[in-house]
Amino acid sequence: MRPLPRAALDIARRQHGLITASDLRPLGFTGRARSDALAAGALVPLHRGVYRLGSHAESFEQRSKAALLAAPDAVLAGPTAGRYWKLRAVWTEDVHILARRAIKLDLVHTHRTDLLRETDVVEKYGVRLLAPARLLCDLARFLDEAELESVFEQMLDRRLLVVESARSMARRFCRPGRPGSQEIARLLDGRPEWLKPAGSDLELRVWKALVQAGHVLERQVEIAVDDGRTVRLDLAMREYRLAIEIDHARYHGGRLDVQGDKRRDRQLISQGWTVVRVTDEDIDRRFATTMAELVHLLDQRIADFRSAS
Repeated sequence: MRPLPRAALDIARRQHGLITASDLRPLGFTGRARSDALAAGALVPLHRGVYRLGSHAESFEQRSKAALLAAPDAVLAGPTAGRYWKLRAVWTEDVHILARRAIKLDLVHTHRTDLLRETDVVEKYGVRLLAPARLLCDLARFLDEAELESVFEQMLDRRLLVVESARSMARRFCRPGRPGSQEIARLLDGRPEWLKPAGSDLELRVWKALVQAGHVLERQVEIAVDDGRTVRLDLAMREYRLAIEIDHARYHGGRLDVQGDKRRDRQLISQGWTVVRVTDEDIDRRFATTMAELVHLLDQRIADFRSAS
């Protein structure tokens, strides 16, 4: 068998071990040479005109790139694009693509739309992805309302979009009968632009539960402390100097993290603040009880301040 040209190997390395018939043609690797490579397993067919080097391991990124090589006018969409953007609640091993025409590819979820402009697409991580505002609308048909809200807040927190850009996209997207239209409309109708984004899914759940109980706390509140730093509180009532911090084991589990949190709490306490810490376990396993405790603490704090004034 004739070995693959070095130039072909170089191309494949840049494409997660993938090579196309269009890449091989200028290198003279066609006809019998390509047939022999396929028979020997040096090339493994994935889609028409798209091959994987037999020596290269399969991966999610490779399968995603292969779909785009087979359909260059398509874009990664849905949970697949969400995984590339590192969004919570959308982890998947499946490949979803979106295009303005009908496409059929083995082991790929293909979707057709008449709502796809070049301005809805970005080149990132070496692939074509739906831009955040368009992706939010696309995800509305894959996620329930709580998950969709959590993803939206994460996008805002990471400055991937702003409320107005999401609303502008929704005005284009929402149509009677279009999957996800009602969900995205409900999400954006009730979301004021001035409200700061929730820093985590846990924070969002706590905030919403407290709102339902009659306590609307500020989110991501910045407070200057005595050493000149500015600290950010997850949830707070400035008037009553009470803060609620959501501790996730992933972010607050290390010894240095715990020491830093305690030092910050001492600085806030010296300024008259009360800091209440809630863990992910409190929220996941004892949600109703934890919320009842927080409501009681808030009620007591407000009563104490009012009686002292």
